[in-house]
Amino acid sequence: MSDSIVFCSSQRFRKPLGDFIANFRQLLVNYGMFVEILEPEFENRPDSFTNLTEAERLKKDATYRAGVAGAVFEHLCKKVFPARRCLIFNKDGYIGFNTGGELFAAFSLGKICYALDDRMLIGDYAAGNLHEEPSARKLIHAVVPTPEELIKRFL
Repeated sequence: MSDSIVFCSSQRFRKPLGDFIANFRQLLVNYGMFVEILEPEFENRPDSFTNLTEAERLKKDATYRAGVAGAVFEHLCKKVFPARRCLIFNKDGYIGFNTGGELFAAFSLGKICYALDDRMLIGDYAAGNLHEEPSARKLIHAVVPTPEELIKRFL
């Protein structure tokens, strides 16, 4: 049986998430392993947009507002649902609204859920106005801060 993992993250972290996934892929090659990697398909938006809060994105861009629900639904159905495992890429502890929903969906579907950081912080990331979301932390099976720590879960 092959293994699989879905990566979930705020789009503001698409670049560090891409680096994390690239390093994880290289480790898979080094170990001679195959794991299906399901990753988000973020739109190619400028950092000035992706660094806004979700409320600001929805208010500022009618095209984004019209498409975000479908994009989240597609990620849940095509990526979260078929994956065996889920990594919440909560850089600096931050989980956005949609990522939090993906975590709850993954856990409810019986996925093994990992997180990059032990903290689950919600709120306005850009302003530093964050607070702990304790119920989300209860859904995490293990914290894996590096690709090297993640690969150990597959050995």
